[in-house]
Amino acid sequence: MTSRRIDHLTEKIHQKLSAIIQREANDPRFTWVTITGVKLANDQSFATVTYTCFKPTTDIDSLTASLNRAAGFFSHALGRSLNSRSTPKLRFDYDPGFDYAQEMDELLANLHDAEGQPT
Repeated sequence: MTSRRIDHLTEKIHQKLSAIIQREANDPRFTWVTITGVKLANDQSFATVTYTCFKPTTDIDSLTASLNRAAGFFSHALGRSLNSRSTPKLRFDYDPGFDYAQEMDELLANLHDAEGQPT
């Protein structure tokens, strides 16, 4: 399959999976989950889904385990949504990028406060 077709399918999986997690999942913790990326294997049999969570008090390890336990449900729903004969096996990994960005914003704000400049 060409790279363009894989990129298109990856984007479609990203969009559909985001909607499935928000609308069809029963776990209330999933409402705070945002999909940040999907990396699809060349043979389309596996997809690594990176996510972030916008609720600061969430136990990330527990949330990742719950998402991975529900991966079969998400894969099945994704197959129905994509009208595809085969759907990739999903694996969820936490993306700490937003935590790092928030930490940098706080450090910069503290730096500006220490210098007496408005933020």
